[in-house]
Amino acid sequence: MKRRRVLFVDHTAVMGGGELSLLDIATAYRETSQVLLFTDGPFRERLEAAGVSVKVAPAPEVALTMRASGELSALKVLPALWWMACQVAEAGRGFELVHANSQKALIASALATLMGGPPVVWHLRDILTAGHFSRLNRRIAVSLANTRTALVLVNSRATGEAFVAAGGRRKLVSLLYNGFSSDAFDHLAPEKPAEIRTELGINDAPLVGVFSRISYWKGQHVLLEALRELPEVHALFVGEALFGEVEYTSHIKALASTPELEGRVHWLGFRSDVPALMAACNIVAHTSTEPEPFGRVIVEGQLAQRPVVASATGGPAELIQDGVTGSLVPPNDPVALAKTIRELLADPSATAALAERGRTQARTNFSLETLLAALDKALQQV
Repeated sequence: MKRRRVLFVDHTAVMGGGELSLLDIATAYRETSQVLLFTDGPFRERLEAAGVSVKVAPAPEVALTMRASGELSALKVLPALWWMACQVAEAGRGFELVHANSQKALIASALATLMGGPPVVWHLRDILTAGHFSRLNRRIAVSLANTRTALVLVNSRATGEAFVAAGGRRKLVSLLYNGFSSDAFDHLAPEKPAEIRTELGINDAPLVGVFSRISYWKGQHVLLEALRELPEVHALFVGEALFGEVEYTSHIKALASTPELEGRVHWLGFRSDVPALMAACNIVAHTSTEPEPFGRVIVEGQLAQRPVVASATGGPAELIQDGVTGSLVPPNDPVALAKTIRELLADPSATAALAERGRTQARTNFSLETLLAALDKALQQV
């Protein structure tokens, strides 16, 4: 199947989950397509290293700093968004489709259709709820999607249902789970996990890893509170705050330094060796307190052949069959999390079988090849 000529648009160059997914997609489409970014940074570097053509059009600061959870000030932001739309319309010449990878990219791309820009496909990677998006911002995004897009790709059923509940047209929605290459997990040097444990100074102690940016709704505090019930267990946190969550970061760092947790919590910040770090863990935990659109770390943990414990809300409930391919616990419930961790550590044989089933599911249902085949098919219909 010949791939469409697509202009991929993203407002950020920070490496979040959506950007990691787009990196794989854009790499597969690099012979026919281009990526337009509205800021420069690591994402541009990763794309170019993969041979992807990238154009950077630095957007006005007011457009980049507006928060989805706050109300848009039309007088202040509209000129900047219109400028971004002009860039999309200009860059879109010669392409068949525009793929908007974020809400800000959607707004700019949808406005660009008023200038003759190509049809827009919105890759919706967020659950449109009041917890993350203001009422006005939800209304703007849904209205533009309903009137100016040809297709809304959603990364889970939960994401799609939230879009429809916010007023989105169901017939626009097409389910497209994220896909992953297993190469980095399959070809990991066998000595790496032990080396990491030696570096951390934990030797054979049980280790539970959380791989996520630091934010209250990502729930790092839930694991820290659970550790109070697990005196032998260590915790590994990989990631940093991306949006200035200074107060929350200070809170969890203070919590980790209390006498009952001191010495058992390891902060690594952003790392590029996630497969090795996951392999060094006994358990990978997903601790979000609110519905997660997908849960990238869940599939990565499964590919690392580690038992995954996840909050039973949003996308994760679609990725894990409880007790079969992983474990689900109520969100924001450290007691339930501690209980599940204790049970997994107590039965290594059953836990290993659970991890193997999770790995098989991840390789079968969430492979990069599966994603690309489904995306090719969806875009052919636009």
